[in-house]
Amino acid sequence: MFLDSLNKIIYHMIYNMRYIMEDSILAPKQKITREQLLEIAFDITRKEGFSAVTARSVAKAAGCSIQPVFSQFDTMEALRSATFDYACEHFMNEIMEKKDRPDFIACTSRWVLNLARKEPNLFHLLYLSDSFQGDNLWNVMMGYESNSKMATVFRESYGLEEEECKDIFLRGYLLLHGIATMIATNHMNFTDDEAAEMVKRTVEDMVAGAGRRAASGGES
Repeated sequence: MFLDSLNKIIYHMIYNMRYIMEDSILAPKQKITREQLLEIAFDITRKEGFSAVTARSVAKAAGCSIQPVFSQFDTMEALRSATFDYACEHFMNEIMEKKDRPDFIACTSRWVLNLARKEPNLFHLLYLSDSFQGDNLWNVMMGYESNSKMATVFRESYGLEEEECKDIFLRGYLLLHGIATMIATNHMNFTDDEAAEMVKRTVEDMVAGAGRRAASGGES
């Protein structure tokens, strides 16, 4: 009797195990896509900063091992580089939604200031991290559609020659970048209106100066 009962128990265990194994083999495995991993890395950056993006932190947030992460990104550097590119594309699309507005430049300036104020970790990634590299600032900036569009609107709005446009645009950008950096890192008490007005007045002064130089034949 004991052996019969034991045999029945073993039989049922083997029978149940067979179906468990079949379900495991036949059930489709959930594939974690590259886009999903980048969304997770982007979210980690927003909450904790870019330095918190690692294969382990992304895998933990995705609820998987690190193997799917490294199946999409060969190295940690590749993951971090792709995260930076993902963030740039995400924000460029956001900015370009306003590209046809007459106040496109002002909208973009306020967007940068708002990012610095409300999303300092993402501002740091875009503007202060090692990912933002290049020997020539103008060439790096013009590599992004939103900046190229702004430069075109800027030149047409103020009727500037190409070199004057480049000079004033860069100086205006550096002023905006400096104010935004102070907001992001030191919590300066500039309102968006105050900062935007400061950049606007400075740019208009530079444009007026360019006009005077042109009228006087290039003399300062």
